[in-house]
Amino acid sequence: MFSLVNNPELEQFRAEVSRQLDGIEIPQVEDDSALESFVEIGKAWQQRLAALGLVGVHWPQEFGGGGKTLVEEAIVQEELAKRGAPQLLGLFGLTMVGPVLIECGTPGQRERYLSKILDASEIWCQGFSEPNAGSDLAAMSTTATPTSGGYTLSGQKIWTSFAHIADHCFLVARTGPEGERYKNLTYFLVPMNAPGITVRPLRQITGDSEFNEVFFDDVYVSEENRVGEEGDGWGIAIRTLMYERVILTFARQIQSEGVLRSLLSSSDEMTGPQRSELTNLIIDACATRALAYRHLLAYAKGSPPGPEGSLNKLGWSEFFQRLAHFARRCEGQDAIFETSDVQRYLYSRGRTIAAGTSEVQRGIIAERVLNLPRVSRTQRS
Repeated sequence: MFSLVNNPELEQFRAEVSRQLDGIEIPQVEDDSALESFVEIGKAWQQRLAALGLVGVHWPQEFGGGGKTLVEEAIVQEELAKRGAPQLLGLFGLTMVGPVLIECGTPGQRERYLSKILDASEIWCQGFSEPNAGSDLAAMSTTATPTSGGYTLSGQKIWTSFAHIADHCFLVARTGPEGERYKNLTYFLVPMNAPGITVRPLRQITGDSEFNEVFFDDVYVSEENRVGEEGDGWGIAIRTLMYERVILTFARQIQSEGVLRSLLSSSDEMTGPQRSELTNLIIDACATRALAYRHLLAYAKGSPPGPEGSLNKLGWSEFFQRLAHFARRCEGQDAIFETSDVQRYLYSRGRTIAAGTSEVQRGIIAERVLNLPRVSRTQRS
């Protein structure tokens, strides 16, 4: 909907992406599609895009990527969203574990996993949250006990998106004494078919079961599946979240702008106050996109993703809630507002919790972006 990059080379790249996408059929995934159909269509679609060189555009060429920057990646995402294309099925692998393995993985891990992430041959899920350690990652209780040739993993993860269809899970577990906060965590890659893993889908308010509980009962993990050294898990997990709040958030942001297109097509039937509210939502979308591009352009010059990604995540998730609420209230004015608006509205309620609550994002912004001092309870009173 909105293009905020004005650069001849980038616009030439956009034109080439547009030409490629105009030459292929864009699949449609209905809101009520069965999971099996969604996965089948999603894998075939990502494989088609990978064959065109439109997946992992920002990855280095030596690892199968396009050798471009995150700005070109954003342009691809924009052009896909413009055509109503479904989100890529392997986004967790593409936007989180893939970049982490490129940065921190061993040559063997890169060779084993990266190509299969690009073409969606293997799907990944993220095992960070636990029943008593949601936004407080360092409070996790899942343990990885050293054993011959590897580790024995025991514990529980929760809110694990797509664990029931994933081939692998990237997770953090405790490998040191509980008191050594931040220094006792280690990062692992775990095959989801390993003996001892139980996955239980969690039905959400929308009726979907995207989230899952995952139980690990003495699951053996090879030492080859450890990323970094023991105790490096906190730093690598933070790197993972930095990538998530930049790349994955941007993909979700521009996908949500498709709702604005639908609303604009019916704006003639809106009341004056509704059109005013829609205008404010468009302004919010432009501001959120402009902020994201500011960060992406900085990364293109060599700056690594940092805590400023919390601004992107906070801005998009709260904007999406306002947008979904507005679309829900407009239901009934036009045939375009159907059951999907209700489902979107319910889904949006969790976006300010998933990937770190808005309260946590504000804390990160205050401390790590604005460098504001931490205030003790005594000072507050």
